[in-house]
Amino acid sequence: MPLECPRCLFTNSDSTSICECGYDLTPQIRKVTGATTVIFRRVDRRIEDSGMTQDGFALGIVAVWLLLTIGEWVRIRPELGMRKSLNLIQDSILLSLTDLAGALIIGALGWVVVWIILSYEGRRLRPCPKRTTLAVTIVSAGLLFMSRWIAPDVLVQHVMQMAIILGIAVFAYFAGCRGWLGKW
Repeated sequence: MPLECPRCLFTNSDSTSICECGYDLTPQIRKVTGATTVIFRRVDRRIEDSGMTQDGFALGIVAVWLLLTIGEWVRIRPELGMRKSLNLIQDSILLSLTDLAGALIIGALGWVVVWIILSYEGRRLRPCPKRTTLAVTIVSAGLLFMSRWIAPDVLVQHVMQMAIILGIAVFAYFAGCRGWLGKW
């Protein structure tokens, strides 16, 4: 019985478990045949392990926010003699919330980029979106926080160095994945 791929709508034979576009057809085969082989058990385990829970993601975001608040408090603490402590606490909380909002936006954009790249490559195993978003959020929150400590002229130099290193890392990743420089 031929199977139609949901992604590209190509009709595949029932002996094919992966479409030419890279889509995994094993769930459709399982629905049709009702079989439970070793391969299907592996797929079931992969589907059951859906990644990070919402509670874990929320706990990670709260931890990042608390660290940002403490960091802002330490950064503006020398002003304690000139201003009220309540105002300093309020400022540190609001600055950390601003940094966290920016970091969450960058984290969401980071997940979108990962999703697009993996969809383009047709990978079957996708990373957890919450875990990827949390990791990019943590890195971007750290970078946003550190940017407050560094003078603007030195900050531009650091950003340029990070962009060059990131460019080399992306090139090395694609060169390794696609075999541009031979087998490593």
